[in-house]
Amino acid sequence: MRKATLKDIAKEVGVSVATVSYVLNGNPKQSISDGTKDKIIQVANKLNYVPNLAARSLVMKKSGLIGVLIVKSKQNKLPIMTNHYYKLLENIEEYLADKGYHVLSSNIDLDEPNLDIIKQRDLEGVLVVDVDKSIFYNISIKFTVPIILIDTYLDDILFHKVIVDYVECAKKIADLYKVNINDSVILIPKLNSKDLMNELLEKNKDKIIYFVDSKEKVEDILKKYKDRHFIVVSEELGILMNNYIDNKNLSVICINDQEYLLKEDINKVSINLNQMAKVIVNILFKYIDGNFKNNKYTIIKAD
Repeated sequence: MRKATLKDIAKEVGVSVATVSYVLNGNPKQSISDGTKDKIIQVANKLNYVPNLAARSLVMKKSGLIGVLIVKSKQNKLPIMTNHYYKLLENIEEYLADKGYHVLSSNIDLDEPNLDIIKQRDLEGVLVVDVDKSIFYNISIKFTVPIILIDTYLDDILFHKVIVDYVECAKKIADLYKVNINDSVILIPKLNSKDLMNELLEKNKDKIIYFVDSKEKVEDILKKYKDRHFIVVSEELGILMNNYIDNKNLSVICINDQEYLLKEDINKVSINLNQMAKVIVNILFKYIDGNFKNNKYTIIKAD
């Protein structure tokens, strides 16, 4: 399918190509009515117009840099989600490179956050991954550019959140393989975002859900529910669980594009990291372009 151009938008709105360019590039020196601006943005969205960000960065003297902050906890003995976020970052970097952007990534220590390196760079937008609100606002005040949160629950309309609902993924795998989810145990690697974990527990009080951060905790849960079916998040947890229970009692939500590590007869569904990366980047670009969304949550589902 042919990509939409500025000329296509101009033709449908009935204005010049220059006018479309002024609006989409946010040129403050041009006097264009709000009605015309709204029409151009609506048509651009309808036609799925994708700007040539590499060329635009030259014209507008933008940096072409996106910051990615991945929050890590030294207390977590099963850093499964950190591995997942690095895999996601690879896909984000690849997609941004196609758009003419580069990524500046940094690990943030949950206990001793230090932003000195990344805050000194001229960024156009920032992705903050799995952060608790106790430190997020200290991070957010360092930046004046759009910030998108990943796997973070925050009741704040200023920030857009992209979240994987792992319990909904568990429901999907249960429906697909005829598993009784209410009699199953759902294991999710522990997150840094306490509010997201609490939200998932609060919304699913009828489910047995644990957030795990050590092999010892997994073993304790296994002793308590030794005859139950387990639905676990990540290939790593699937491999660990496979040492203790039969394949028929195990379902895995794959989050790292590594389904091949699991035995063929284990129930599986997957999070598409490539698609998730595109969703995140496209949302960030909308905010960079000043096209803010009313819905501040985007939920990622399993394939």
